[in-house]
Amino acid sequence: MGKATYHIRERKNAYHFSYSGDLQEAINKAERDLQKERDNPEIERWKWIQEKAAKAIDAHERKIRRTEAFIRRAREEVKRNEQVQ
Repeated sequence: MGKATYHIRERKNAYHFSYSGDLQEAINKAERDLQKERDNPEIERWKWIQEKAAKAIDAHERKIRRTEAFIRRAREEVKRNEQVQ
């Protein structure tokens, strides 16, 4: 088995493929690499982290919106109280 390699470049709307060495060996290597990526056990952990991070970001943004809304309403209340006096 020689040293076959493949290369994939991603452009805006297309892929550019190239290889060196024997094409069949490059295909076999690509299939092995694909299977290795599909079987990657770390991906589940990264997906869990991504989901947890998204929830934390959403909670943070909700808290900011609620706090800003409170401040607006409280300032309106202060202005109303000042006008009554």
